Parts: sequence; C-alpha cells; structure tokens
Amino acid sequence: MEVSLPRILFRTLIYHSIQRCRVSETLCRLSVSLKTFQENPPLLRISISDTGVGSSLEEFLKLDNYTSVISSEQWDGALSITTTGMNDKEIQHFCLNLNESPTSNIRLIKLPSTYKIFGTFSGTEVCFSIRERNPEEFDLWAVDFVKKVLLLKNPNIVFELTLENINGHMSRRDFPLHENDDTRAPLLLSSIKCMAFGLQEYSLKHGFTLPKECEICSSYRELLIEGNGVACNSERNRIRDQLRVEAMILVVPAKLQPSCWSDTNSTSQVFCFQDYAPSSHLDSCLATLSSLDWPSFGLRMKEAFVENEGKIVIEWEDTAFAFMHIAIHCYHKTAIPTGDISVPDRNLIKKAVKAALEDLKASNTHLFLSSQATKIREYVPDLSRSLANLILSSNDSEFKRECTTLLGLSSLQSNPEIIVESCISEKIARIIEANDKKSKAERGAVVPRSLFECGNSGEEIIDEETVEADEDYILGY
Repeated sequence: MEVSLPRILFRTLIYHSIQRCRVSETLCRLSVSLKTFQENPPLLRISISDTGVGSSLEEFLKLDNYTSVISSEQWDGALSITTTGMNDKEIQHFCLNLNESPTSNIRLIKLPSTYKIFGTFSGTEVCFSIRERNPEEFDLWAVDFVKKVLLLKNPNIVFELTLENINGHMSRRDFPLHENDDTRAPLLLSSIKCMAFGLQEYSLKHGFTLPKECEICSSYRELLIEGNGVACNSERNRIRDQLRVEAMILVVPAKLQPSCWSDTNSTSQVFCFQDYAPSSHLDSCLATLSSLDWPSFGLRMKEAFVENEGKIVIEWEDTAFAFMHIAIHCYHKTAIPTGDISVPDRNLIKKAVKAALEDLKASNTHLFLSSQATKIREYVPDLSRSLANLILSSNDSEFKRECTTLLGLSSLQSNPEIIVESCISEKIARIIEANDKKSKAERGAVVPRSLFECGNSGEEIIDEETVEADEDYILGY
C-alpha cells in the first residue's frame, strides 16, 4: 500500500510528542492544529505541540529518511521548532531544513530565544507547511488518526485537535476533537484497563461516528465481555527498558445484540499501538494474527487485511458475536523520545493475543468452543436421548433409582423423559466445555471418567477422543 509521506511525517511527530509527555510523568496536553489556506494549490500548515519535557533536537535529525522522498514542490523541508525544558530560563527557537546537507551550516539555524516571564514550564511545538491538493482528505485522515490515539485513553495526556479553513479574509474554525474529564479514563487505571475503556467507548459511539454514546448500545454495556492478555520480553524486573505487549478483546454475543450491531458480526477491527501511538508496522501484526490457531477458540478466519493505514480488519466465516474488537499495544516501560520506532516483537504479540483469547474462553467457554469440541457437541442431543431411554426403559427399579440419585434428581413423576434427557445433556455439555479449556497435553492425560460424578464444578474431565468414541459406539456410527 502506498502511504502519503506527509502522513508519515505527521505520525512520527505525534509519536515523539507522546514520548515527551510520557517522560514528564505529569499530566500533559497534546494539541494539533491544521490550518488550510485556500491557494493554488492549497497550503496546509500543521502545528503539533505538547507540554512534555523539552526536545533534545536529536529526534528531528532522524527524519531524513522520510523527507528525502517528499517532492520539494510539496514541502521545502523546513521545520519550525520551539522548545524549552522545565529548568530552562529561555524558550529556544530553531529552523531545521532537512533538505540541506547534514554538514551544511544552514541546516539548523538557531533563532533568538525568548525569556520566560510567567512561571516554570516545559514543552515543544513543531510547525511545518505542505502543499496538499486535497487538504480535506488529509484533515479527515488526521482526525481518524487522533481518534485511534484516544482509544488508548492515556491518563497522562489530554488531546485536542482543531481545524481551520482560511479563504481570503474569511476563516472557519472547527473543534472536532477536544478531550475532557467526561471522556478520559480515571488516572489510577492500568494501561490495559484504559485500553478496555477506550474500546468500550469506541463501540458505544459506533466507531467514534457519534459525539456521545448511543443510548441503545449503552443499555447493553453490562453485556460487553472482556478478555486481556500480557506478554513481556523477560520475567525479570532487572531489565530496565522491558518490552511489554498487552492485548484486549471486547465482544458481545450475537443473540444479545441490539439493532445497531446487526451488520458487524462478520468482521473484527484490530487496532495496533506502539509506545502509546498507532503502530506503523501493521503488516507485521497482520502476519502474526494470521498465524494464530483461531479454530481452537471456535473462530475461522476468512480474510485479514490492512485498511486505511491505521487498522486491521478480520473477516470471519461465522461467529457467535454481535461484534469483536481487538486492541494490541506494544510499549517499553521506559519512554525514550529520541529512540527509533522499532518493529514489534511478533512472538510477544502472539502470546498476548492468545492469552486474551484464553481469558475469554475461561469464563465464556460456550462461546469459544474449539472446532473439535463443537463437532462433539453436535452428538450430545442424540447421546442424551439414548441414555435417557436406556434408563427409563429398564425394568430394574433399583437401577433406575440409583441413576436418578446419581443424576441429582429427586423424583421422575412429571415428564421423566424430558427431565432425564435435559440433565444428562447438561452434564455432557459441561464436561465438553471443561475439557476444551485444557491444553492438548492436559487433555491427553489419563483421568477418571464418570458422567454422573462430574458434579457442578466440572472438575472431572474426560478426553475428547474417548467421548467421541463412546458416542460413536452408542449411536451406532
């Protein structure tokens, strides 16, 4: 997919701005302003500012790889940089021209500084102007990009985005995104809980197409099911800059869906983040997701692809969900604003997503039965009916009494066929679900097998292959 180089530059500057806010470890504001001047072709002026720690300028010197392929007619290579540290007495101003040679004396020009007059503060602002034939398209992309950032609900950063269209002496100013206390996650929430908070808001606002949560969907909030998983590059806390991957999956069962979600159950949207910003390595995440053993969780992937430079879409053969959204966040515990954006660890992503699926399956096994368990479950009605008929057709009253006791039934005076069959069916289904939670190694272990002694806890597990063989024998297959 061909990606707009100005968009890559915009995304990279946002990334570094987020890292400066992370390093500050205080509540910061990150503001983005897009001003369109109606010339021929239109001129788009972009400003990205934050109240994080001051910039070291090294991060901007690494932008050569992006800027070298941008047409000089579209951008002159100049960045206007204003920055100051908390302990600095001055606000420094620079003009960096990335089109100039690294050895040129005019590549980085230091402009006159401004003395701080009011209080102690820190922050950085970066401005540049580009020629965009379709500035409206860039604006829409930028709004969508910042919305993806908001999915993480970083409690450390307050975002705002403004658009301004200047035509002659007339100016129209819009405020499409302005984060406030009502839409921000609580400060004490962990990063993975913040991500869950963001996914909920995304779903209840119909993919952020609504300014506030849909009233119909909000009434179904308690039906939202979450599963999360975490993977780290080391279990030892000695590693200072530990790489951590968090995965969050949000689902709603299809049978409980409101009309708003009726056409979303065949696809899932996957959002990938890196160090609290949308990831630029979606192809790597896509390859990792495609390699997962989805059938073990009752899912069959039809197709997966990258859409709109910002998310992955997975199409399913069929699902039991009204929708299922996935968010993956790879980040270093220590923020390094001048560091390169590295390719995420595919092995850790796989572990985290698998752990999230297992978390969902542990509490909602009936929704995430493996393909093999689903196939076995198809025989349950016939098997239950056969066993019930076998018990009830016996002339041995002692045998019938003992079976009734083992099934936990007090009497069979009313509708005995339905009661016994339903009880047996429930026990077999519980055994299948409990066994399906186990790993392949655990399933292969020799364990006691007793249909009537499984109890309510489901602790007695039987091997799936044995269940299938017993069913085939009883049903005559």
